[in-house]
Order: sequence, then structure tokens, then C-alpha cells
Amino acid sequence: MSSGAGAPGAGEELCELCAAPAGTAHRHLLDLADRELRCACRACAVLFDHAAAGGERYRLVPDDRRLLRDFVLDDTTWADLNIPVQMAFALRDSAAGRTALFYPSPAGAVESPLEEATWQRLEEANPVLRGLAPDVEALLVNRTGAAREHWLVPVDDCYTLVGLLRTHWKGLAGGPDVWNEITDFFTELRRRSRTATSADHPLRT
Repeated sequence: MSSGAGAPGAGEELCELCAAPAGTAHRHLLDLADRELRCACRACAVLFDHAAAGGERYRLVPDDRRLLRDFVLDDTTWADLNIPVQMAFALRDSAAGRTALFYPSPAGAVESPLEEATWQRLEEANPVLRGLAPDVEALLVNRTGAAREHWLVPVDDCYTLVGLLRTHWKGLAGGPDVWNEITDFFTELRRRSRTATSADHPLRT
């Protein structure tokens, strides 16, 4: 999956459905055929805010962020995921019929193999995962430094994080600029998130 949205600061972005100005803090639609995010103006976001509106082509990315204060992911399970960095995100890929696991890198989002049994254990320990909206909502894990944080976020947040690494990473270790950007990203995410538990909303309707 990639983002077709224009680069921040590249000028006013247009709705990729109707070509109207999208506004600075606009929503996105996931184009399921191309697996790309499309900028949406407010009117198109409202129009597609119904499951049937986008047909089989478009799905509106949600605008809800939840910090899961009691999420269960121990160090052993994290090690089993074989993520080489301290951040990762997982989403339900409806086309593939499985959960896909990614981590951000200077080259973009890298998919890491995920055993279905491992994901099932996580779901059993954290029923909230059973309510993930397919394709457009993700579990985001942050274990940088002393952090052990877990969110349910719109998938475009994950690609914003990926974009920060791609834009600001320098040398072998990334350099101070990229780590400052990552710190700011998670600070802003905490500000925008509401707190939930791993048992909340086990089934989305």
C-alpha cells in the first residue's frame, strides 16, 4: 500500500475524487484496487462515510485514535515478530485474507512475515483487535526507548510515520533530526488519542 497524497508543503492539495480543494487537515480514502490513499475533501469524506458508498473500490479511512492502556504484548512475543526496529504496525488485508505486519524504514514500509497463530494469540489476549476495520485501521506499536505503547489508529497515521523516516533519516543511525520528528509524532498522537482498553469494542458493527 502506498500514499498518493501530495507531499506536505507542496501547495494546496486537491480532492482526488472531485478536484475541489481538500483543505489542510483532510481525510483520506483507500483505493482498494490500487492499494493507495487518496485525498478527500470534506464533502467527499461525508459522502463516503457509509460502508456502501464506495462500493468495492473506495473505503474512508477512520478518524479515531485509541491508546490501549492495558495491551498485552510481552517481550517474548515481540521478539517472535522479528521486527528489526522498535516500531511496527499491523492491519487486516481483506484482499489477501490475512493480517499483514509492517515496520517503517528509510526505504518505506517493509512487510515482515507474520504467523497467523501469533496474531490469533494477540487477538485472544486483546479482544479489541477483532474489531479492527479491514484495510483502513491498524495496530501501531511503539517500543522506542522506554516506551511500550500500543494504539489503534487510522492507517494513514502509519504512513505519516513511514514518511518521516524516509524524509529525515540520515546515515546508519538516522541522526537527531529523525528521532526528534518521531518523538513529535508520538507526542501529537498521544494528544489526539482517547484512552481505551484491550477489551473495548471486541466486535465492530
